[in-house]
Amino acid sequence: MKIYDTKLKEVKIIEYEKKTDSRGFSYSIFDKKELLEAEIYFEHQQERIYYSEKAGTLYGIHFQNAPKAQTKLLYCIAGRGIDYAVDLRKESSTYLQWVGVELSAENHRQIYIPKGFGHVFLSLEDHTKNVMRFDEAFDPKYNRQIAYDDPQIHIEYPIKPIVLAEYDRKAPNLENCDIHIG
Repeated sequence: MKIYDTKLKEVKIIEYEKKTDSRGFSYSIFDKKELLEAEIYFEHQQERIYYSEKAGTLYGIHFQNAPKAQTKLLYCIAGRGIDYAVDLRKESSTYLQWVGVELSAENHRQIYIPKGFGHVFLSLEDHTKNVMRFDEAFDPKYNRQIAYDDPQIHIEYPIKPIVLAEYDRKAPNLENCDIHIG
C-alpha cells in the first residue's frame, strides 16, 4: 500500500499494490492492518454505491454535524470522477481550502476524508460508480449541505455540474449553513 499526502495533510490518497498473473489481476480495497500501520484509524459502519448515469453529476458539498460527523473512504469501480475534500474546521490553518483527487476504475486510488471535512463528488464520465464507506451511518438529523458553487470555497470543477439533487441545488451558502463538526 502507498499513501500520498495532499495539500490538506489529514486527507490522504491510498493506492494498494496491483498483483497480476495469468488469471488477471487483484488488489486490496481495504486492509485494516495496513491502514493502522499508516496511522489511519477507520472502522466503517456503512458502505454505499453511488451510480451517476451522466457525466457532470454532482453530489455535495455534504457533511454531518457532531456527534455524527463522518470519516469517509472512497473509491471508484466504474467510470471516472473527482472527489473533493473541503476543510470546514474553523480553527484550522487550511480552513475552506479544498483538494480534488481523480478516482477511476483504472487508477485504483482511494481518498480518505476525515471528520471535519465536507465532501463533493463529480462524475467525469457517464455510468460512473463510486463506493463510499462511512464510519458513521447517514443520519438526516445531522446531515448538512453547502452550496456546491459557494463563492467563499470556490471549487474549480473541470466540467460544469449539470445533474444535481434538488437539495444540492437549494443548499445554503457557507455563511448560512449550520456547521458543528466537533
